[in-house]
Amino acid sequence: MNPQLAETSNTLWNVAFLLYIVAMVCYFFRLAFTKVGVDGLPVSSRAGTRVGLVGTGLALGGVAVHAVSVVQRGMASGRVPWANMFEYSSLMALVAVAVGLVVVQRRFGYGHLMGFVLFVAVIAMTSALLLYAEPGPVVPALQSYWIKIHTSAAMASSSIFMVGFVATALFLVKDTAERRVAGSGASFGGGTVGAAEAGADTLAEGYEADSGQFEEIASATAQRDVLSPVLFPVVPFLVVGAFTLAVWQLPVATLIAASAAALLGAATWYAVPLLPPAARLDNLAYRVIAFAFPIWTFAVMAGAIWAEEAWGRYWGWDPKETGSFFTWVLYASYLHARSTHGWRGRRAAWIGVIGFVALMVTYYAVNLWVVGLHSYAGV
Repeated sequence: MNPQLAETSNTLWNVAFLLYIVAMVCYFFRLAFTKVGVDGLPVSSRAGTRVGLVGTGLALGGVAVHAVSVVQRGMASGRVPWANMFEYSSLMALVAVAVGLVVVQRRFGYGHLMGFVLFVAVIAMTSALLLYAEPGPVVPALQSYWIKIHTSAAMASSSIFMVGFVATALFLVKDTAERRVAGSGASFGGGTVGAAEAGADTLAEGYEADSGQFEEIASATAQRDVLSPVLFPVVPFLVVGAFTLAVWQLPVATLIAASAAALLGAATWYAVPLLPPAARLDNLAYRVIAFAFPIWTFAVMAGAIWAEEAWGRYWGWDPKETGSFFTWVLYASYLHARSTHGWRGRRAAWIGVIGFVALMVTYYAVNLWVVGLHSYAGV
């Protein structure tokens, strides 16, 4: 190990972490200074746009600094820099932010949603910090070129699934608000996304051009008013708090993580009218997950080939293998449900949420708690 490179890598990692946090705050500021236009779509104010540009610059700088940190850690350890949970979690955050900037902000134009993407990246960075391990050689069982192929594919797809989860969760919130404002979900055909267009039409009809100014009749804040302001901070606080306490057993870290989740929940409640229509969020989630799924499929196949080389069999239902396969089945079911009448929209989205939960359980629970052939990869 090269101590100087390792120290430089850690310093740059800390800088990237700080840049992500400040960028996240800037993006949420941009979201707070976004309004709903006459067509029902969000429009950023001048102040929001300027601070959003600062957030974009900070996020890009964070990605650049983070990438250099990763390269230097690999040079310091003399191997690929994704061989333990610290490095894997760190890289998940890096790829998630990069995908968010390219896909969510650049391709779809939803830059005001980047605060949510950066939040999950900051959570991943925090978990990496709590699972820190010094750079060094890996155990003999991992000394194979398949670590470059299998693990990188699994890490990349997991990162993209993170972005897909953000879009899916926001879709469920937005769709619920649209349906309640419209009066009844029954008129939209069960699980079919339709409230999005209805909500946009309702907003568009809520303005009159006679007076020279658009007068709001159906208030944009109605979508916020129909949702409980209490559940949004309380539920994330309990879920994230329970998860953090179970994984790291650190009361202070648990309180910090749970409080951050509560703030995110409150921000989500406030931002409901400013989110893109549910149909568009559903489309974003589908495209991101559809892109990640073949990469995850390849990761599972590459893992099976590596298992045959290391243990003399392609598949043995080891806990990590079982969790990976179960995750694959859930995401395959999500993609199938998206093309099946009666399962589009909310029902498919919930399958996607369960798939992401399975992914996180496979990564954290199996590595930290379950004894199996993959246990040596631990931290």
